[in-house]
Amino acid sequence: MAGSPIPLTAFEDRLLAEVPDTDLAELLRSRGLPGRRTETWKWSDLRGALRDVRERSRVYASQAEAPISLGGATVLTLKNGIPQAPHGVEPKPVVKGGEKVGSTYVVEDGLVVSFYDHGRDAEDETLPGEELSALAALRPLMSVSVLPGFTHKIVLRRLSDGEGTHGDNVFVTVGEGARATLIETHEITGSPFVNSRTELELDAKSVCERYIVQPAAPGAVLVHSSVLRLDEAKDEETVKLKQMTLALGAQLARHETRLTHLGESEAKIDALYRLSDSLHTDITSHITFEGEDGVTDQLVKGIGDGRSRGVFQGKFLVQRGAQRTDAQMAHHALLLSKGAQINAKPELEIYADDVECAHGNTAGALDTDALFYMRQRGVPEDEAHSLLIDAFGGEVLDRVEDETVREQLAALFGGAA
Repeated sequence: MAGSPIPLTAFEDRLLAEVPDTDLAELLRSRGLPGRRTETWKWSDLRGALRDVRERSRVYASQAEAPISLGGATVLTLKNGIPQAPHGVEPKPVVKGGEKVGSTYVVEDGLVVSFYDHGRDAEDETLPGEELSALAALRPLMSVSVLPGFTHKIVLRRLSDGEGTHGDNVFVTVGEGARATLIETHEITGSPFVNSRTELELDAKSVCERYIVQPAAPGAVLVHSSVLRLDEAKDEETVKLKQMTLALGAQLARHETRLTHLGESEAKIDALYRLSDSLHTDITSHITFEGEDGVTDQLVKGIGDGRSRGVFQGKFLVQRGAQRTDAQMAHHALLLSKGAQINAKPELEIYADDVECAHGNTAGALDTDALFYMRQRGVPEDEAHSLLIDAFGGEVLDRVEDETVREQLAALFGGAA
């Protein structure tokens, strides 16, 4: 299972001292953290970014204004990985085997939030590069449940500061026939290492709009792993997921989505990243089609300036028997300086014969003809640049149906120049 051990960094030594003695710990001792030698992390050297010992993060002490809001939403908060109890709601104990293992809150009709003292061993996440998600799964669990038939809006704010290290573990279920709008923010000040995990299950006939928002965090190292499962259609009603990630970079940031279509279901998995200076963002996705009639439409666009680095890795895996799969992937990048880098790797792995799968990838500079055309009509050069960049990113933003959310995302995108 594990190869020959490698010399561990000071950070890895300290990390492993706090990891339970499990198969995961053995794998980490053998492999270390993922880095340049791990194929799916070769452009995002996490091991290189985390060499020095870090203490556990202290109590969150900063103040942060929410980068995005949602009218009528329930706001849930984690501060340096610690879930904060909902205001004004009395907890009820969660008892297992005669022992209290957590607390649960009925926040609103049809919306239940529970905190558990322990996570779980994610034994299925031990492939090279998946160790961070498995590590986060060991953290105390925050569970959010939208009960069958209800409609709710939720804003989950992850607030981080300091120079230490912490993680969080969130599990969200959207019950049968329920509808949910979920906004997750990563609001980071200082230079912490944050290892976040979101597990999302959509039951039959449910609909979910999910937005992941990460403002720029120049000193931070962030890994956010999403594990998504879409149930198959029931009574001719299809599960639908629309996900949009807006990532504005960090010292090293990786937003990874692993999604499984269990059968007939629809997903839109979009992302937009904008980077300046020496910021880094990695958008990685792995979409697996296990059953028939799964549909995924993915559009990712990125802009790199200064000496920044953008990474896109996308893979569609169509299992044997997953007939009538329809999977479309596109990544387009804009390079605004000679020092910026964009690395992209789209992949298709197909074991069924009745499928429609395609991927596309482009990278280039601003359209000089369009720029010349605008300058000839009296548009100042800086304004012409901004208009072309806004138009480039606008194709992704226009796919956001909620006008209020779309306008806030556009403002964040425009303010990242």
